[in-house]
Amino acid sequence: MLISSPFEHTVEVDLSIVIVSFNTRNLLLDCLESIETHTSGLASEVFVVDNASADGSADAVSKRFPQVQLMRNRENKGLSSAANQAFRKSHGRYLVLLNSDTILLENSFLKIVRFLDENLKFSVLSPQIINESGQPCPMRLWQDSPKDAMLKILGKYNPTNELKNVTGSGAREVEAVGGSCFVLRRSIIESAGLLDEKHFLYNEEDDFCRRTRKAGKKICYFPETSVKHFLGQSTHQPSIRRRVIMETYKSNLYFYSKYYSAGWNIILRFLYKLTFILATVRSLAKLIKNKSSHKVDDSISLKLRMLFLSPEKPPSDPVSGR
Repeated sequence: MLISSPFEHTVEVDLSIVIVSFNTRNLLLDCLESIETHTSGLASEVFVVDNASADGSADAVSKRFPQVQLMRNRENKGLSSAANQAFRKSHGRYLVLLNSDTILLENSFLKIVRFLDENLKFSVLSPQIINESGQPCPMRLWQDSPKDAMLKILGKYNPTNELKNVTGSGAREVEAVGGSCFVLRRSIIESAGLLDEKHFLYNEEDDFCRRTRKAGKKICYFPETSVKHFLGQSTHQPSIRRRVIMETYKSNLYFYSKYYSAGWNIILRFLYKLTFILATVRSLAKLIKNKSSHKVDDSISLKLRMLFLSPEKPPSDPVSGR
């Protein structure tokens, strides 16, 4: 299936860095400062897509970094949709989707571009991601399986194997990488399409990695450079926690419908409903005993809403994501 180019402009620079931000003003400014400090030797451009932040993020970026191409959304469109806005406008041979709560510690992108220029077989890449303490963050480097999904739903998933796989040196081919610093060759978007915008939050990188491999291209884990990630600073904001939980659940259901068999979808949805019922009973018991925490994660109404939610149908063509 031929896909028309999603880009509005021709290639003019080496690298287009895209950051989607929502209410992470200070972290975003630190991220941009680290890019300015640690990105040299490349012709590059930076896009910030602000998803209707209420903390003055967009104005702060406009004032402190006037060279950044700022896009202001009137509503929170989600990660994939916002990233695609900037991808369409980009001029880079390579594109990076970078979390707003990350910082560069060295000239990482120069290392990455040089590596990709010499290794044409790779179309998607992630560097090593480290936490605030400088330790490697777990990252699943294999294709997500129904069994993985089942264990996550039941709260039994153990990320130990993820940590084992991200240690050590040497670039290597993998099945999937995380999305904190998601580096793409422009040509893979031209052949596989943009991010699937039905993934409001989460699973977008898993989906794109599957489509990359379906297109016959390879994915690289590149621990020769590291990017620091301040985990969960955007998704755990109290004002949006309810929507994050709901959108994550919807994204999971959509992803399962898109890639897993009908049988596995029945099993996974049953397990979800079972966990929601049990969680609702626990929340009710806390409420009766006046021990309710009033946290969104304990919300009875939210659990009931998810319990009766119908999953969105996947596209007829799971490769393009359109």
